[in-house]
Amino acid sequence: MSEVSDGTVTKIVDRVPRAGMEAKLEHAIHDLTQAATRFPGHLGVTVIRPALPAQPGFRLVYKFATSDDLRAWEDSNEQHRLVSVANLYTQGEPHYQRLTGLEAWFTPATSTAPYPSRAKMTVVSWLGIFPLVYVYGDILNRIVPAGTPGFVRVLVVTALVVPTMSYIVGPRLTHIFKAWLHSNKAV
Repeated sequence: MSEVSDGTVTKIVDRVPRAGMEAKLEHAIHDLTQAATRFPGHLGVTVIRPALPAQPGFRLVYKFATSDDLRAWEDSNEQHRLVSVANLYTQGEPHYQRLTGLEAWFTPATSTAPYPSRAKMTVVSWLGIFPLVYVYGDILNRIVPAGTPGFVRVLVVTALVVPTMSYIVGPRLTHIFKAWLHSNKAV
Protein backbone atom coordinates (compact mmCIF):
# COMPACT_ATOMS: atom_id res chain seq x y z
CA MET A 1 0.00 0.00 0.00
CA SER A 2 1.35 3.42 -0.77
CA GLU A 3 0.26 7.03 -0.39
CA VAL A 4 1.21 9.53 -3.05
CA SER A 5 1.23 13.33 -2.95
CA ASP A 6 -2.50 13.84 -2.94
CA GLY A 7 -3.01 11.22 -0.20
CA THR A 8 -4.26 8.48 -2.52
CA VAL A 9 -3.45 4.89 -1.64
CA THR A 10 -2.61 2.04 -4.01
CA LYS A 11 -2.89 -1.66 -3.17
CA ILE A 12 -2.09 -4.50 -5.56
CA VAL A 13 -3.53 -8.00 -5.18
CA ASP A 14 -2.40 -10.93 -7.34
CA ARG A 15 -4.63 -14.01 -7.61
CA VAL A 16 -3.66 -17.09 -9.61
CA PRO A 17 -6.74 -19.16 -10.55
CA ARG A 18 -6.93 -22.84 -9.65
CA ALA A 19 -7.01 -25.16 -12.66
CA GLY A 20 -10.39 -24.94 -14.37
CA MET A 21 -11.58 -22.13 -12.08
CA GLU A 22 -10.63 -19.11 -14.23
CA ALA A 23 -14.23 -18.12 -15.05
CA LYS A 24 -15.41 -18.51 -11.44
CA LEU A 25 -12.47 -16.50 -10.14
CA GLU A 26 -13.12 -13.79 -12.72
CA HIS A 27 -16.76 -13.59 -11.59
CA ALA A 28 -15.68 -13.39 -7.92
CA ILE A 29 -13.21 -10.62 -8.81
CA HIS A 30 -15.99 -8.76 -10.63
CA ASP A 31 -18.14 -8.94 -7.48
CA LEU A 32 -15.20 -7.68 -5.37
CA THR A 33 -14.49 -4.73 -7.64
CA GLN A 34 -18.17 -3.76 -7.87
CA ALA A 35 -18.50 -3.82 -4.08
CA ALA A 36 -15.36 -1.68 -3.66
CA THR A 37 -16.86 1.05 -5.87
CA ARG A 38 -19.61 1.62 -3.30
CA PHE A 39 -17.16 2.47 -0.51
CA PRO A 40 -16.28 6.06 0.37
CA GLY A 41 -12.98 7.21 -1.07
CA HIS A 42 -12.87 4.58 -3.82
CA LEU A 43 -11.04 6.09 -6.81
CA GLY A 44 -10.96 3.10 -9.10
CA VAL A 45 -9.76 -0.43 -9.56
CA THR A 46 -7.97 -1.91 -12.53
CA VAL A 47 -8.09 -5.63 -13.22
CA ILE A 48 -5.29 -7.00 -15.36
CA ARG A 49 -6.12 -10.39 -16.83
CA PRO A 50 -3.64 -13.28 -16.89
CA ALA A 51 -1.04 -13.14 -19.66
CA LEU A 52 0.96 -16.35 -19.67
CA PRO A 53 3.75 -16.98 -18.96
CA ALA A 54 4.73 -13.60 -17.48
CA GLN A 55 1.55 -13.08 -15.49
CA PRO A 56 -0.23 -16.31 -14.60
CA GLY A 57 -2.98 -14.67 -12.58
CA PHE A 58 -5.28 -11.71 -12.21
CA ARG A 59 -3.82 -8.47 -10.84
CA LEU A 60 -6.15 -6.03 -9.06
CA VAL A 61 -4.90 -2.48 -8.53
CA TYR A 62 -7.11 -0.68 -6.01
CA LYS A 63 -6.93 3.09 -5.51
CA PHE A 64 -8.53 4.88 -2.55
CA ALA A 65 -8.44 8.52 -1.50
CA THR A 66 -6.88 7.81 1.92
CA SER A 67 -5.44 5.00 4.02
CA ASP A 68 -8.53 5.19 6.23
CA ASP A 69 -10.82 4.69 3.21
CA LEU A 70 -8.85 1.62 2.11
CA ARG A 71 -8.85 0.28 5.68
CA ALA A 72 -12.65 0.73 5.91
CA TRP A 73 -13.03 -1.37 2.74
CA GLU A 74 -10.55 -4.02 3.95
CA ASP A 75 -12.22 -4.24 7.38
CA SER A 76 -15.76 -4.47 6.04
CA ASN A 77 -17.84 -7.63 6.35
CA GLU A 78 -18.70 -7.37 2.66
CA GLN A 79 -15.04 -7.41 1.62
CA HIS A 80 -14.30 -10.36 3.95
CA ARG A 81 -17.23 -12.33 2.52
CA LEU A 82 -16.27 -11.64 -1.10
CA VAL A 83 -12.58 -12.40 -0.49
CA SER A 84 -13.58 -15.73 1.05
CA VAL A 85 -15.50 -16.59 -2.12
CA ALA A 86 -12.60 -15.53 -4.36
CA ASN A 87 -10.21 -17.61 -2.25
CA LEU A 88 -12.19 -20.75 -3.17
CA TYR A 89 -11.02 -20.30 -6.77
CA THR A 90 -7.50 -19.00 -6.07
CA GLN A 91 -4.44 -21.22 -6.16
CA GLY A 92 -2.78 -20.77 -2.78
CA GLU A 93 -3.02 -17.47 -0.95
CA PRO A 94 -3.41 -14.24 -2.91
CA HIS A 95 -0.29 -12.09 -2.98
CA TYR A 96 -0.75 -8.60 -1.52
CA GLN A 97 1.79 -6.04 -2.59
CA ARG A 98 2.36 -2.97 -0.50
CA LEU A 99 4.28 -0.44 -2.53
CA THR A 100 6.74 2.23 -1.57
CA GLY A 101 5.92 5.77 -2.66
CA LEU A 102 8.25 5.54 -5.65
CA GLU A 103 6.67 2.34 -6.98
CA ALA A 104 3.15 3.72 -6.66
CA TRP A 105 3.98 6.61 -8.99
CA PHE A 106 4.61 4.15 -11.80
CA THR A 107 1.54 1.93 -11.38
CA PRO A 108 -0.30 1.82 -14.74
CA ALA A 109 -3.60 3.67 -14.73
CA THR A 110 -5.31 1.18 -17.02
CA SER A 111 -5.13 -2.52 -17.68
CA THR A 112 -3.74 -1.87 -21.16
CA ALA A 113 -0.89 0.34 -19.96
CA PRO A 114 2.47 -1.47 -19.82
CA TYR A 115 4.66 -1.16 -16.75
CA PRO A 116 7.48 1.28 -17.47
CA SER A 117 11.02 -0.03 -17.76
CA ARG A 118 13.44 0.49 -14.90
CA ALA A 119 15.48 2.73 -17.20
CA LYS A 120 12.51 5.06 -17.76
CA MET A 121 11.68 5.10 -14.03
CA THR A 122 15.32 5.92 -13.33
CA VAL A 123 15.34 8.83 -15.79
CA VAL A 124 12.13 10.33 -14.37
CA SER A 125 13.38 9.87 -10.80
CA TRP A 126 16.67 11.59 -11.67
CA LEU A 127 14.79 14.48 -13.31
CA GLY A 128 13.14 15.11 -9.93
CA ILE A 129 16.02 14.33 -7.59
CA PHE A 130 18.80 16.30 -9.29
CA PRO A 131 17.16 19.74 -9.08
CA LEU A 132 15.95 19.08 -5.53
CA VAL A 133 19.44 18.13 -4.34
CA TYR A 134 20.89 21.18 -6.09
CA VAL A 135 18.32 23.64 -4.72
CA TYR A 136 18.25 22.27 -1.16
CA GLY A 137 22.05 22.04 -1.13
CA ASP A 138 22.38 25.63 -2.29
CA ILE A 139 19.89 26.88 0.32
CA LEU A 140 21.64 24.89 3.04
CA ASN A 141 25.04 26.31 2.04
CA ARG A 142 23.66 29.81 2.51
CA ILE A 143 22.19 29.27 5.99
CA VAL A 144 24.46 26.70 7.67
CA PRO A 145 27.89 27.69 9.07
CA ALA A 146 30.83 26.85 6.79
CA GLY A 147 32.34 24.42 9.30
CA THR A 148 29.28 22.13 9.39
CA PRO A 149 30.39 18.54 8.67
CA GLY A 150 29.53 17.13 5.24
CA PHE A 151 27.66 14.25 6.89
CA VAL A 152 25.23 16.67 8.54
CA ARG A 153 24.73 18.59 5.28
CA VAL A 154 23.94 15.40 3.34
CA LEU A 155 21.65 14.24 6.15
CA VAL A 156 19.63 17.46 6.02
CA VAL A 157 19.49 17.62 2.20
CA THR A 158 18.31 14.01 1.86
CA ALA A 159 15.81 14.48 4.70
CA LEU A 160 14.30 17.30 2.60
CA VAL A 161 14.65 15.69 -0.85
CA VAL A 162 13.04 12.31 -0.11
CA PRO A 163 9.65 13.55 1.15
CA THR A 164 9.53 16.34 -1.45
CA MET A 165 10.18 13.80 -4.18
CA SER A 166 7.77 11.21 -2.75
CA TYR A 167 4.82 13.48 -2.07
CA ILE A 168 5.13 16.39 -4.51
CA VAL A 169 7.61 16.10 -7.38
CA GLY A 170 7.54 12.36 -8.21
CA PRO A 171 3.79 12.00 -8.74
CA ARG A 172 3.72 15.17 -10.84
CA LEU A 173 6.61 14.02 -13.03
CA THR A 174 4.98 10.65 -13.67
CA HIS A 175 1.80 12.48 -14.66
CA ILE A 176 3.76 14.73 -17.04
CA PHE A 177 5.70 11.81 -18.56
CA LYS A 178 2.94 9.16 -18.40
CA ALA A 179 2.62 8.78 -22.20
CA TRP A 180 6.37 8.17 -22.55
CA LEU A 181 6.62 5.98 -19.45
CA HIS A 182 3.89 3.64 -20.66
CA SER A 183 4.92 3.59 -24.32
CA ASN A 184 7.25 1.14 -26.03
CA LYS A 185 9.68 3.93 -26.95
CA ALA A 186 13.21 3.42 -25.67
CA VAL A 187 14.93 5.71 -23.18
